[in-house]
Amino acid sequence: MNAVATPTTAVTTATDVVGAAPEGRGRDTVLDLVRAGALVVVVAWHWAFTTLRWDDGPRIGNPTGETPGLWLATWCLQVMPLFFLVGGSLHASSLRRATTTRDDAAFVRGRFGRLVPPVLPLLALAVAVGLGGAALGRDDVVRGVVLMITPLWFLATYLVLVLLAPLARRVHRSCGLWAVSAGAVLVAVVDRLTWAGHIDGVAPMLAEYVLTWAVVHQLGFHLGSLRSGPRTARWATCLGGFALLAVGVRWLGYPPSMVGTHTDPISNMSPPNLMVVFLALAQMGLLAIADPHLRRWTDRHRGLLGTAGAWSMTVYVWHMLALAAFWGIAVVVIGPVHDRVDGTWWLQRPVWLVGPLLVALPLFSLTRPDRGPRRAA
Repeated sequence: MNAVATPTTAVTTATDVVGAAPEGRGRDTVLDLVRAGALVVVVAWHWAFTTLRWDDGPRIGNPTGETPGLWLATWCLQVMPLFFLVGGSLHASSLRRATTTRDDAAFVRGRFGRLVPPVLPLLALAVAVGLGGAALGRDDVVRGVVLMITPLWFLATYLVLVLLAPLARRVHRSCGLWAVSAGAVLVAVVDRLTWAGHIDGVAPMLAEYVLTWAVVHQLGFHLGSLRSGPRTARWATCLGGFALLAVGVRWLGYPPSMVGTHTDPISNMSPPNLMVVFLALAQMGLLAIADPHLRRWTDRHRGLLGTAGAWSMTVYVWHMLALAAFWGIAVVVIGPVHDRVDGTWWLQRPVWLVGPLLVALPLFSLTRPDRGPRRAA
């Protein structure tokens, strides 16, 4: 997910990402790898680990709540914090040389110019199908459309943080880690107010999304320093984050799973809460620890990472429609899809990786890959 480069301004040259790389040379290929790998995990999880059935509309779930111990895997496979951590790191780097509000405006325009257009075809299709379903009185179809575009919450939240990035950078320069600490405390307070029923409604929930992910984004401003810092700091950050996750589960009343399940009274992700901040801290330390090993691999595969980056928005935009289409084909061909989490369901998982991929390939042609100047969003 990248933004348009405008060579005439300081914040929009390809060299703006230099500060994000410890070596200070060109693109930070480690962060490219992290985002590409995280996207693969997201798509694979949605395709292979979603239970699907149609009652009076689509009903989806996942095997986490029904598989003992699987919640622990979500502490590694819930990769959304990595996107916001990397985004914060790259935004801080790009804004480092911005000196005027004009520079800040160019930064925002560039990212909107690259992130928004690829999603417009999907939104146009969703609006057309949704309106058609509503006109025919098919509320189930409308709910299906809403479900299909639900993953776009990430892009909407990310774009808000792009708008706030110049301000967040100034807060970072003035307050350092105190800004992250204060943000985490505020998230904890909002969690308690929400649980007590004092905060309710769609607007407050959307504000919780922005608040929590803004704290993770702000934490990402410190990623570069941690990666180039002492190993003890990296290990302390990683182990401290996982320890805080354990504290959250054991004493603070948060569910252990980092994906929502029907067996938990609340979800740590919807809306995101303090556990997301703890997970981001753990993943930040883990990334810093792995950085030297990852860099040796990425330095040999720059071309592959460039291709992955060019197709990232295309894959993100269309992967849920590919899942829905394959599910529909399966229902027509073989009847109701097996959605009970048992041995048969697990044996079918490879089919639900390959099938949606085959459907996705022609869909990907609807959005051109980003072949423009490469600069991370």
